[in-house]
Amino acid sequence: MINPNVTKEPNLVFSIFKDYGPEILYNNSDLEENIALTLVMSGMTLVEMNKQSIGKVDGTKNPKMLGPIPVPENEILKAIAIPFETEIASSSDERIAAAGYRLCVAYFIFEGGAVREVLDSYGLIEPYFTLVARGLKKETSINPSTIKNMYTRMIDMFSGKIPRIYGINPDNTLKEMIGKRLEHADTYLLCDLNKKEMYILLYNPSMDVWRRRDIYKVASELNSSMFRSSLRIKTIEDLKEMVRILEILNIEITPV
Repeated sequence: MINPNVTKEPNLVFSIFKDYGPEILYNNSDLEENIALTLVMSGMTLVEMNKQSIGKVDGTKNPKMLGPIPVPENEILKAIAIPFETEIASSSDERIAAAGYRLCVAYFIFEGGAVREVLDSYGLIEPYFTLVARGLKKETSINPSTIKNMYTRMIDMFSGKIPRIYGINPDNTLKEMIGKRLEHADTYLLCDLNKKEMYILLYNPSMDVWRRRDIYKVASELNSSMFRSSLRIKTIEDLKEMVRILEILNIEITPV
């Protein structure tokens, strides 16, 4: 998993606000229906109190995570909520019809205190969710199959199957990149959590020694702060080797 304290994959309760109120469309947790519905109702109340957290999954505005939310009648489980609006098919509710969107909330349910560490340390969740939930941007396309597809891809991220990739800016700050096609940079830090390796991909062959030193320092600090020094750091300068690594991970670099 992405965090040593997360020993079990999170479950999902997915809800949508229909004309008659909240409805659960997907639930692969062990929560009984009435408890899951209580979680949904308390979560939607929290969302209404934090309307700025509501985004869209069309790429215009990332939804913001809320929580951890207590799971009713359970002292072990906690949930994080990711609210977003989906384009309606039709509605008899004048307010929903005028807005053109319904509220959806995805509740990822974790064991123990792991959810807090996930929220604090894993900045990829919000943009990655926006990316993998694109198939849910219209109400007509939301069904158990499309929700399960989103959930499966989120589990790939939580389990570390999705590599984390950073570009190093000229001022040595990091920019995390998502998706299969990356914007161009002279250096990437590619963190393969499955292999426990961090590759420093040096795309600029004429890089001076001072820039190299700064890059190694940034990589070491990232490994320490984000991954608890669990990754082996390897520097790759050979272009063919870079291409091989990227092809294995199905990643493409945007041409200059």
